[in-house]
Amino acid sequence: MDAPTKKKSVETNILSFDYGLCTHIGKRQHNQDGVLVPSAPGTLIGYGKLFAVADGMGGHPGGGIASRMACDRLSDFYERSILRKGRQKPADISRGLVEAVIRTDRAIRLQGHSGYKLQDMGTTLSCLIITRTHSVIVHVGDSRIYRLRKGSLSCLTVDHTFVQDMIFEGEVDPAQAQSHPLRHMLTSAVGTGEPLEWVDTRIDGLKSRDCFFLCTDGLYNAIAEIDILHSLAERSIAADTAGELVARAVKNGARDNITAVVVKI
Repeated sequence: MDAPTKKKSVETNILSFDYGLCTHIGKRQHNQDGVLVPSAPGTLIGYGKLFAVADGMGGHPGGGIASRMACDRLSDFYERSILRKGRQKPADISRGLVEAVIRTDRAIRLQGHSGYKLQDMGTTLSCLIITRTHSVIVHVGDSRIYRLRKGSLSCLTVDHTFVQDMIFEGEVDPAQAQSHPLRHMLTSAVGTGEPLEWVDTRIDGLKSRDCFFLCTDGLYNAIAEIDILHSLAERSIAADTAGELVARAVKNGARDNITAVVVKI
């Protein structure tokens, strides 16, 4: 009798991803937003895929330098700690991302001491790594990451602003937040004069047909969440969705830089 044939193990439930990005200067003189995405769409096997948005602050050129530094250093971390090490547990990825953000905070702060025009420069930083099973978020500032799942839109990040703190304490009605005079004042940022005290993290299971949306405040301050939900749900191509959302923000009179990254699983 012939010996039984050994079957090679085959990885099942392989998910693929598509993404699109769009950025616009808005009514500013310079675009200080930074963005980081993979080189191309593909499958979610092996290591995770990294996406990030950063909104620079501190005036030109400081804000633009800070957001670029944040994205560049995240990219370096991804190359060293994700690509070279291969598949890792989500908790290990999260810890590595936090360390990368803290190191970036120090580097930007030191750069800000090199000249008067760069003083107090800083940036928001919201990053997302998608593995074949989980989404990992690390976040500082008031850029946002949303997830559309089964028709429901959820914001997976919390704004680090004075107004959000006042909402938590019951001093401000959430409906009045967008018109509050302190809505742009951050309580935490990467860089600036003070060392970063904390970094928000979040790990969630990944499901087929999840859609993620990363954006700077120039976009979500110009578009209602219900309109964001409709755009994400109705368009099948990620690049078209990102372009439509930015175009709508511009049409609505967005004054700040506008950046959108759409990731469809």
